[in-house]
Amino acid sequence: MLLGKSKLVGCALALASLAGLTVSCQEDMKDYYEEPNWLKGSIYEILEDNGNYSLFLKGVDLCDYTDLLKGRSILTVMAPDDASMSSYLQTNYGTTDLEALPLSEVKKLIGFHLLYYSFDSQKLRNFRPLEGDGATEEEKEVNAGLYYKFRTRSQDAPTQVQASRMIDASGAIVDTVGVTVDIYHLERFIPVFSKYMFQTKVIDAKKNYEYFFPNTEWKGDDASSLGFNVSDAVVTNEQEVIAKNGYIYYVDRVIRPLETIYKELESNSDYSQYLALYDQYGYYTLNEDLTNTYGGGTKTYYSKYYQSSYRLPNIWLEWPVSIYSEMATLSRASYSIFAPTNSAFDNFYRDYWGQPGTGYPTEVSYDSIASDAIGYLLSNSVYSSLCFPEEITNGDIQNATTGTVISFDPEGVPQANRRMCVNGVLYGQSILTPPAVFGSVSGPAYQYKKYNLFLQFLNRSAMLSELFSDQVKYIVLYPNDAQFESNEIWYDSISGNIKSGLIGSTTAVNLGSSAQSQYAKAHIINLYGATDALPEGSGVKVYRTFADNKLYIYVKDGKISNSYKLNNLLQYAGNMEPDASSVWTDFDEILFRGEEWSNGHCYAYDTQNNSFLLPGNLDNATYANFVPLMYAHRNDEGTLFQGFIQLLMKADMIDEQAQTMNYQTENCIMLIPTTMAIKQAILAGTFPHVITTATSADDADFWNLTTVKEGELEALQHYMLQYFLPESTSPATEYPY
Repeated sequence: MLLGKSKLVGCALALASLAGLTVSCQEDMKDYYEEPNWLKGSIYEILEDNGNYSLFLKGVDLCDYTDLLKGRSILTVMAPDDASMSSYLQTNYGTTDLEALPLSEVKKLIGFHLLYYSFDSQKLRNFRPLEGDGATEEEKEVNAGLYYKFRTRSQDAPTQVQASRMIDASGAIVDTVGVTVDIYHLERFIPVFSKYMFQTKVIDAKKNYEYFFPNTEWKGDDASSLGFNVSDAVVTNEQEVIAKNGYIYYVDRVIRPLETIYKELESNSDYSQYLALYDQYGYYTLNEDLTNTYGGGTKTYYSKYYQSSYRLPNIWLEWPVSIYSEMATLSRASYSIFAPTNSAFDNFYRDYWGQPGTGYPTEVSYDSIASDAIGYLLSNSVYSSLCFPEEITNGDIQNATTGTVISFDPEGVPQANRRMCVNGVLYGQSILTPPAVFGSVSGPAYQYKKYNLFLQFLNRSAMLSELFSDQVKYIVLYPNDAQFESNEIWYDSISGNIKSGLIGSTTAVNLGSSAQSQYAKAHIINLYGATDALPEGSGVKVYRTFADNKLYIYVKDGKISNSYKLNNLLQYAGNMEPDASSVWTDFDEILFRGEEWSNGHCYAYDTQNNSFLLPGNLDNATYANFVPLMYAHRNDEGTLFQGFIQLLMKADMIDEQAQTMNYQTENCIMLIPTTMAIKQAILAGTFPHVITTATSADDADFWNLTTVKEGELEALQHYMLQYFLPESTSPATEYPY
């Protein structure tokens, strides 16, 4: 190219000798633009001269592609010979006569072998849509082989469909009764599987390629090969043939036109349940790009999209975007779908929701399952990129919604259910692999209908995503709806809110998201890597919950309680004879298929009465804090803490208006001597800085007869502070309040 430019420049500079040099320039121009003698002709002419591609060329002629192959367009052609064409036609159509087929079918077949633009073997091995021919060696190594799809001329004719659900440009739902919409089908892309693709993914090329194409030998790693297979075909001549208007690759078979993942699912009744659930999130809306490009001012084209927080990819569209110029996206973006068959769905339902006690119908009824659970179920069946079986077994494929690994045995997928598609790949599963939310300690919230309220609380707490993790072990206590309702916490179906107050009352207030969150957190225990279950026999064990106000769970002799409940045992006026049985209740482990859940243990409690509820905070406690409780009952004779609050008051350490302790700015452990112990010490003269004229601990006027020694008020204050251990200076990082 540089040589040609220098000759032209030389001619321009010699205009003074125009007569002599004009002929010279013309000769140079002829040399520059003359076709090399090794260029054999157009694509059509080369195939025609070969003599073994007459059936393929007949298809080209029937489709009116002749002029394209003769030079009207730049193309890359994957050419099957006559034997391959005859075999394919006979096997799939029962005839070798192309004219006996519908023209649309011939166009679909022949067009799949005609690629837009000219691609030499290097571009097919490692297409660089972003950098182009100027890609550096370093740039070529980035995502090498992953831009693997190439646009063909295979295309389905426009169709009309009955729109099940439509949304207009403003996002409003449109009435679809009797409404049909026009659908424009974009051209198919053909996959080229390069050795670089598998090297980039660090997986075995032969094993992963032949997983989908067992009847095609992987040739991409052969030293003499071009380094790629085209869909299910092998290039036979091991080199590209250069024509005037592009490249020819001789392939060993007719390449079957691929369909979208959606069409593969739709054409197989075994996936009807999966597609019905998936389509619940689908809707039709105007596609302005297609309308403007192909509508011709007379047609309005619609496309199907999916609206879901569970990141369901659009498996319906042939292209991930409708703009042909976005080559980087078009050549790489694709999806993987792990779709369970109907029998897999039925078996999972019966095993998971159809069990006694779940509250759901025993016979398959996905309509009865909450949409949230269905969403998570579907989220575990999608991956927004092309993935191969080795990537699945390596644990590299994650659920985009939960961040957990999608794990199943790819070898268990029947060969007939492994489908490469124009927009990705389909693994048809005979066993449904549930998402982590179903098998982890969050599982009971989805498996049992009676935990619907608690499930909402878990969602509000932002704890749900943590409960999926297999890196941490948990214990989760599950209160059922009846337990909440017995404590006047209930779901109002009219407003869609959770209420606190008399059930059905219009004056009941909304239970705020913070309160809901605290209820959830107060029922979750982090085991810090341990797997211990709650002790069912004798003994005592204490667990810290996730509650912000440090609620603790207590287990004693096979019964369970928490900080809030145990505080009810404090004796004061009106509560001098607390019933210990009222603060403890039974618990029973909830198992998953007879075993513990994948990352811990789950328990129901108060299984006999369904009325006991472990509160999530102290908002509804008679006394949320201990100092106000002591102050309110400072004159109650017989309380265990009366002597202690009396001494704090005499030490001038109580703000009587606020009912708080002066200068107490953080939570503390209080080491409180009983009232009787304090009185006896004062009477014996062993309690420092105070003196009494009382003669007996039973003296009704004991505290009026007790005073601080002259000049020792500050000393008494310092002494009383020794009974308080502030949280910030405590050597114990965990202790129950």
